[in-house]
Amino acid sequence: MLQSILETLGLTTIEAECYEVLLPLGSVPIAELTAAMKRHPQIVYRLVDQLVTKGLAVTETRLHRKYVRAEDPRTLERVQLEKLRQIREVLPTLHALHHQPSGARVHIERGPEATRNLRRRAFTELPVGGTYYILSPSGEHFYDTVGREHVEVLEQLRAKRKITKRMIAMESQREYLEREEHWKYVETKYLPETYPVPTSTNIFGNTVYIQIWSTDPIAIVIESAEVAKSYKDFFETLWKMGKS
Repeated sequence: MLQSILETLGLTTIEAECYEVLLPLGSVPIAELTAAMKRHPQIVYRLVDQLVTKGLAVTETRLHRKYVRAEDPRTLERVQLEKLRQIREVLPTLHALHHQPSGARVHIERGPEATRNLRRRAFTELPVGGTYYILSPSGEHFYDTVGREHVEVLEQLRAKRKITKRMIAMESQREYLEREEHWKYVETKYLPETYPVPTSTNIFGNTVYIQIWSTDPIAIVIESAEVAKSYKDFFETLWKMGKS
């Protein structure tokens, strides 16, 4: 019963099992958790990392041994409330898409690998010298989720194909972006905080995807020439308002 509820809250079957076993143990060496679960140590270490990523466990090293403990179960409530906040944030976009233009296709992709694949797909599908648009770049969220080594590979691919990345960001992001976005073919303009953009929107070719940053990143992907054109037009309007 408890395990099935945990699964509805976003845990996999084996993650739910690990969290349920860990709850009464307190702070214990991972070896003790491994013994309690009767699973291979590599599997348990991976599960611990996944629970830490989801905010449901904490690890520490004592005397060269790694310990783990379950976070307060109220963390589950906080995670769900955060997801609800993000859903409410993107509802206006979803309502706008409710009456889809003819031929539009909408689907959802999840996880860091999906985020990497969308960016790789853009830099592969766009023609040499094409343009990739980002409205409200995610900065640290993107780097932390994708991994800096993967960002390096993706940006090298983009630069090799001479694809221009145009970004409209908030003034508060200027220092971070000017430090991190040192790649070729990048153009950025900044808007004052009076024009906040709640999500990160990416446009390439006939594809628009709206990135929502959470423990498990979500991308709402829209495939439509008409929708892509409307977003590009909106981008150009904001671009004229921005400052370099």
